[in-house]
This record gives sequence, structure tokens and C-alpha cells, in this order.
Amino acid sequence: LSEDGKTLFVAHLFGLRAVDTASGKLSDIARMHGDPIEYPFAVTLSKDHYVMSSWFTGTVQLLNRKDKSTKAMAHGLAAPMDAVELADGSVLVLELAAGALTQLGGADLHDKKQVVTGLQGPTQMVVGKDGGLYITELSGRLIRVDASDWSQKTITEGLAGPEGLAQTPTGKFIVAEAAKRQLTEVDPANGSKRVIASDLPIGFEAGPGLPPPYLTTGVAVAADGTVYFSADRDSGIYKIKPN
Repeated sequence: LSEDGKTLFVAHLFGLRAVDTASGKLSDIARMHGDPIEYPFAVTLSKDHYVMSSWFTGTVQLLNRKDKSTKAMAHGLAAPMDAVELADGSVLVLELAAGALTQLGGADLHDKKQVVTGLQGPTQMVVGKDGGLYITELSGRLIRVDASDWSQKTITEGLAGPEGLAQTPTGKFIVAEAAKRQLTEVDPANGSKRVIASDLPIGFEAGPGLPPPYLTTGVAVAADGTVYFSADRDSGIYKIKPN
């Protein structure tokens, strides 16, 4: 979601597109075979870049938000599911096949260091308002990683195939429980859970030999509390207004 909440950015395998949140109008930012991108499955925003990940090609790419030029492209990653660029220019990436949170550095992101290992199906992440890194694991956990010492803390367990997540204006997290086809609010203060929407068109099962999340359910939350999510069962984008 853009800083002003007016535009959603969606990575959809064959391209990166922008969605006008008021009208639903789609526009292309970059497309496979026409632009130098590699089948993006996830995207996050930094101040200057679109940060795209592709478990299919094992890449993380930084695309300049102003002119769409490639700042850096890292190859050879073990099924990268999601990535975020930090203020110092380094990039943190979730490697599903390695069960690791890996830090990429250097001008071309070729310096790799696994900073957290033993993760149980790391899928999506977001930098919280408190500066911590919040990560969903397919095993059912939402965890917090402290980037100062890479220590872990379990926020909650027992989630059903958690994928995308986003933080609300009140500091809670909205998590897509793909296996139950619902969105759940998690309070990081005590780990309590509350379902906010159910029977959603998400949770499309992966085919043989594909990683379980396959097309990950993305979640974003606007400043007014409106929740947006991507739906892999009907290729749609939905919004949920808060009560």
C-alpha cells in the first residue's frame, strides 16, 4: 500500500501492477517478457524501491520506484517468499526452503548471511511500528524477531496456514489464515485472536511439487483501518471496512 493509501501494489507472477483503491482501476508497472523482472510472487515497498521476491526463480529484486530501473537483483536464494529493505540499504529475505531469515548486503546484494535459522515455513513478514520484524510461519506461528540481536519471540501459535500480514493503526496485526479461508486479528500484547472475516476466496491449494503457499495471500491495512487482501481463488482484490 502506498504511503498515502491511494494505491495498492500487487505482484502477480506475470507482472507488478498498481490498483487505485478508490476506483479499482489497474495499471501496469512492469510485466514479464516486456520488462527485466522475474516472475514476482510478492512485493513490499521501501522509500525508493519496489522489493520483489520470486520463489520460482530464487530471486529478490529492487526496482526503482521513480524510473523502474533495477537497483539490484540477487539470485540463488532458497525459495524466497518475501523481502523487506531496511533503512541501511540491506535487505532481509525469508527463504522458505532453508527455513531461514537471510540478510543481503553490498551494492549488488551478493553478500548473504543467514541471521535466523530453524524457522518452520517462513512465509510473509512486515516491519512493525515498534521496529521489530513480524513473521508468519506455515507451522502456525506469528513470531517477532529483534533485528538488534536476532532473538525470537512467539506472539501467537495455532494459526491455520498463516500467510500475509499487516499492522493496524491500533498496533494489532491482521493475518490471513489461508487454510481456514479467514482473516484474523492478533493482539501482540497477549497473542489473543479474533476472526474479522471468514469464508473468503483464499487458500488455493498448491499443486504437486510446489511450495504450500504457492500464490500467497497478501494483506495491507490503510490508515483508516480498511483492510485489503488478495484472493488467489478468483484473482481479486478485496477491501473490508472496519466496524
